[in-house]
Amino acid sequence: MSLNPADHVDAFISGGRAATKLEKYEDAYHCYKAGLKIVPKHKEIIEDLRELQKIIIKDVETKAAAYEERDYNAVDFCTQDPYPGDVDLFKLEVEILEKKYKIKTETFPQKPFDNLVQQQVANATLAGHNCMQAAKWKEAQKCFTMALQQDPNNYVVRRLRADASNNLDEITATFQDLWLIPKMKRTQDTWKLGGKMLMRFDLLVLAEFWFRKATQMTTGKDDEPKILFQKCRVIRLYGPLTTDCPIKVDFTEYGRAIYATEDIPEGETVFEDSPIVLGKVFDTVHYKTTIQSCDHCAQSLLSPQEYFMETFSTMESDLRDLVLKYWPNTKPIYCKNCKFVKYCSNDCRTQSWNTYHKIICPARSSATARLFKLSENLGKEPDETGTMVEVWDGHFSPLILARVWATIVTTAKSLARESGDIIPTKDQWAMAKSPYRKFIAYGNISVEKDQKEIKALFREIFSDCGDGVSYEITDAEYNGRYYQAVCNLQVFSSPWTPYHKFLEELGRAEEDEDRTLRLLKYLKEKPPASNVCGMFPLHACLNHSCLNNVEVSDGMVHGKGGVTVRAKRTIQKGEEIFTTYIDTAMPRKLRRAWLYKSFNFWCRCPRCQVEGDDADVCTKCGKKAPEGKKFPGCGKCMKAWYCSVACQKIAWKLGHKLVCSTEHSKTSYG
Repeated sequence: MSLNPADHVDAFISGGRAATKLEKYEDAYHCYKAGLKIVPKHKEIIEDLRELQKIIIKDVETKAAAYEERDYNAVDFCTQDPYPGDVDLFKLEVEILEKKYKIKTETFPQKPFDNLVQQQVANATLAGHNCMQAAKWKEAQKCFTMALQQDPNNYVVRRLRADASNNLDEITATFQDLWLIPKMKRTQDTWKLGGKMLMRFDLLVLAEFWFRKATQMTTGKDDEPKILFQKCRVIRLYGPLTTDCPIKVDFTEYGRAIYATEDIPEGETVFEDSPIVLGKVFDTVHYKTTIQSCDHCAQSLLSPQEYFMETFSTMESDLRDLVLKYWPNTKPIYCKNCKFVKYCSNDCRTQSWNTYHKIICPARSSATARLFKLSENLGKEPDETGTMVEVWDGHFSPLILARVWATIVTTAKSLARESGDIIPTKDQWAMAKSPYRKFIAYGNISVEKDQKEIKALFREIFSDCGDGVSYEITDAEYNGRYYQAVCNLQVFSSPWTPYHKFLEELGRAEEDEDRTLRLLKYLKEKPPASNVCGMFPLHACLNHSCLNNVEVSDGMVHGKGGVTVRAKRTIQKGEEIFTTYIDTAMPRKLRRAWLYKSFNFWCRCPRCQVEGDDADVCTKCGKKAPEGKKFPGCGKCMKAWYCSVACQKIAWKLGHKLVCSTEHSKTSYG
């Protein structure tokens, strides 16, 4: 039976204090916030929250100055390794170049040196150069063409003509000249421009090849070829996911980002997303108030007994019969082998088994049984004295990592079987891992050293995956997958519960109208949720802003639980889509501390740039107030303070007006 949060303020206080001691500050914060929803002015909770805020700020302030000076460049965390199958795609794209775009591969005979011819080439080249200086691109192109007619092997002139053609937006002509320059003669700029043309042809594997070559020739701090390479890669990864959405995924110096490709009105759906993997949430708030759900799709398995609780047995018998008549069947279907894992349907049971469960089923070995027991006990198990000790300290079930690895293994084995093999090849392993390329993994400490016991358990499980196949979980692999989960997991639940289906059926039952009216007094406002967390490919690309323009809510995607992202205000074409990673009602100093503590970055969003921390310092110029005095604050938001009217006016023009107005016109779409 799940706990009713309305009756458990003390449980949230205890949970908050326990989480604080364990330095799980985010869990502690959510516990206290849940308690305040029940008793908004609870003195103990308010005091505990103040202490929690002091702890976080003190810890972060010691690191803040150093972090502000750090240069962060997301491209430094990205690789340029070719994907499995790229060799074949490369050949296919070369064929497309030749057949569709008529790009020719030619060699020109070397002519004997002739002073007169070379003088004519030089004159034509100089004339072309002068035309380029005057932005007369067509004339320049003609001059370079005259030079190349005399000396077709002059690759400097060919490169110049490519520039002229590029300025005329003649993509095919530009690339034809770049293509005819031998590889050994191509400069970094040549490779880079060729890659840009190939992107416009939508030949992304070839474009990546050219940008990779440009990167290899880069000296100094020119990151453009690296960034262009990653732009190609995100198109390849996310293009198919955004076909029917008013968005695109791009790559910037800060990493992947989502942009609007058209104006999106306030309240409109921006996109919906389904989880690639899911599992239980371990934070105190979500876990204590959740109910059982399908282990594969997160569909709620809420029973009438769980919904009505003690009133189910005390209500009139005819009303109880009414409930049982129209409440959908939520009796779980169990795994045939372990008789432990629950599903909502035979389809989910079959899909789960074929995708990952056959590798990690508790019935398979003592190691897998131990893993499931650990998950049931929120990462704890008894030591030799019987005392429950923490083996796993993540805020999510360790089964999430197990499912990632198990899915990789079953996919690789399936690919091997299709090709007539038993043991997967290197390429087949790489293809099996490819769905998880969409998720970043960033952390500033190595966790595998502090999680040796659970790591050893994972290694034991995946040392034998059947058919002589094993999966090696190296320290780097463990660290990477752990941080993929930490950086990308989103809590969600299916918004369409058995309770909603019950109401829908009840609404159609005209013959039971009288009993339905009598039942109304037993219906609560909202059923408990089946909270789980999942990794969502598109959602994972959303960046944070304390002035977010979208809100994320539970949604139904293809009949299953997922997330829906809606516009919080009208979003203009070309504008980046921002969510928020934290509770933005917090003051600036605490928001930034939370973000640094939890997500390893120091927020520089528009709101953080125009709001201040306290009235002792001018938000605009940094001037300190005289001892014992405070600067006056913005009368509208009271989140910025100024030493003078002049500073206030400057700040207003620089962005405070927009932030202040936006913050005071919030609309929620839940």
